[in-house]
Amino acid sequence: MSWRTRSNLAWLRALPGIAEDEPLASRTSFGIGGPADFFLELGRPEAIEKALEGSRERGIPYLLLGAGTNLLIADRGVEGLVVRVVNREHQVDGTRVRAGAGLKMMRLARIVADANLRGFEFAIGVPGTVGGAVYQDAGCWGKEIREVLVEVEGYVPGRGVQQWKPNDLHFGYRTSALREGPLQGALVVTATVQLTRGDGEEAKQLMTRLTRERNETQPIKTKNCGSVFKNPKGDSAGRLVQAAGLKGARQGAAVVSTLHGNFIVNEGGATAADVRKLIEHVMAEVKRRFGVDLEPEVEMVGRGQ
Repeated sequence: MSWRTRSNLAWLRALPGIAEDEPLASRTSFGIGGPADFFLELGRPEAIEKALEGSRERGIPYLLLGAGTNLLIADRGVEGLVVRVVNREHQVDGTRVRAGAGLKMMRLARIVADANLRGFEFAIGVPGTVGGAVYQDAGCWGKEIREVLVEVEGYVPGRGVQQWKPNDLHFGYRTSALREGPLQGALVVTATVQLTRGDGEEAKQLMTRLTRERNETQPIKTKNCGSVFKNPKGDSAGRLVQAAGLKGARQGAAVVSTLHGNFIVNEGGATAADVRKLIEHVMAEVKRRFGVDLEPEVEMVGRGQ
């Protein structure tokens, strides 16, 4: 039975701030994707919980959206309700920092440096939000968020507010129980990290150096989703793509970056179909040349994905 009943549509249209047939491309770092049937941008956890609980009760599919990084949205858009989470509060309590799921990791890295805390400098290379980082155990320069995470407050439709320790989240390389496991569909509300006292100015200098190096080696100022493929054990996806001669490979307006082989760039007007075809081409060539199965890191969502 379709979720598109008269009563469900009436409930959705009555939600404060709801938008219908809302374009999503501009809300992703890729700049690609069709519209959401219904779209809400919410900051207050209780408002988000109400929207998710109501969707669950009515059988309405929903998607949680943060900064829209590491995401490829289908050209035909997303069915049901898309909720963009924008709760950005933060609280520093000694060496522990509690942050809202909608706060960007790069912003939090600067906040904790200002508080003379160390151990979070890696986050300056993570373009997404705190919630998204927990969702996929995001990291950079060999360090992941799970290494500093001590507690997550979340919401599970039908079960209410919950507290999770890192072990509860079954972290793996760029995944967790929230992405692939028993907590799929749950919402990260806040995350608490444990850091150490240190020299904030040194932290800022390190982050400046890391950012400069990143800008020199990755196409940061282009429309892209971040790393497209997970690194195979003991190797680098970017190295394999380059060794296969695939830098500059193109499908429509989607192009493998000539700066870094593990990035696909939207040169303007690329479609999700373009990107998918290019991903499949790269995977097939790397497999043919080296016998290695590349696994996409980018999450593909929406109709037909």
